[in-house]
Amino acid sequence: MKKSFIFLLFSLIIIAGSCKKKPQEQPQEEPAKPVDAAVMSIDLPAFTTVGQQVEIKGKIQNLEHGTIKSFDLKWQADNGTVHTQHVDGLNMETLDVYEYNHPDKYTPQTTGNHIIKVWVENVNGQNQDERPGNDELSKTLSVASQTVQRTVLYEEFTSSTCGPCANFNTNYFNTSFLQQNQGKYTLVKYQMNWPGNGDPYYTAEGGTRRQYYGVNGVPTLYMDGREGTHFDTTELQNALDNEYNQPAVCSLQAYYHIYPDHTVKVKVTGTPYISENVTLHVAVVEKTTTGNASSNGETEFHNVMMKMVPDANGTSFAVTDGTSFVKRVQASMNNTNVEEWTDLAVVVFLQVGTTKMVLQSTYAVDDATQIDF
Repeated sequence: MKKSFIFLLFSLIIIAGSCKKKPQEQPQEEPAKPVDAAVMSIDLPAFTTVGQQVEIKGKIQNLEHGTIKSFDLKWQADNGTVHTQHVDGLNMETLDVYEYNHPDKYTPQTTGNHIIKVWVENVNGQNQDERPGNDELSKTLSVASQTVQRTVLYEEFTSSTCGPCANFNTNYFNTSFLQQNQGKYTLVKYQMNWPGNGDPYYTAEGGTRRQYYGVNGVPTLYMDGREGTHFDTTELQNALDNEYNQPAVCSLQAYYHIYPDHTVKVKVTGTPYISENVTLHVAVVEKTTTGNASSNGETEFHNVMMKMVPDANGTSFAVTDGTSFVKRVQASMNNTNVEEWTDLAVVVFLQVGTTKMVLQSTYAVDDATQIDF
């Protein structure tokens, strides 16, 4: 009996032990997904002047799968003061873009080129950025000593075999629009060798300008070295007005004459207000042509490029702030598509080759007395 009692007691103890709850396993915290706050752009003006406030703005993008909640946005000019803004309350998912505009503006005190650096730190409060190599971006800002009124340069890539080109030139970028804005612009049209057989007035020099900009469709309109095609007259007008109101950083005057042997000589003088490596381009255009009419319904074409002087590569040289320059160029106009020798004009423009920024443009004046070479 005693043994039975002991056995029963031992069994109850075992059963009680087996009924005890096992400690629950705590769920493991899911690791945070990586984030990548990449500074994608710094949107500065092409240039500014001493004492003029410049906004430091651009775009930051999340290139990873986690969510960006906050970061510190910083910028610095040259080796100067670091300006910091803490940005929070964000919910940037994959590929979301944050458009920043730092509250601290930059006011340059000296002329020349200044390096603006923008970067992010302390992403989500822990600096957990997946690829820190793209957290920073730098851009050069040119600071001029003074400015002058801008004359906007238009360069259109078009063709008499292109239906959309006829629509663009007839309904939007048309004679009425151009006449209403006379004095605000210069215009060069490069006829292209596509679609189909292309325009009969295509030249290899026009092809060089196409390659320079990377144009792969017509019509394409460039305005001061930047794409500006709009199938809308109001948008074209707004874009022209905005660009015209952006001051230029070089004064420019030019004279030309076409001699009986069809040699064109051009003399260009200017005073730059920045120091930069530039390229002088000269384009002889015919105001009205009809001989290149083809398949798109257009019967007249305006400001068609006939010759780049001396060629499509232009004349490269360095300019110094406040130091005037004189350049003389010439070329033969034989074997060109000129229809009427009394219907020509000469467009002159100064461009920064690396950035494509146009400093200034003008029409040359036909005056043989100014041609001293």
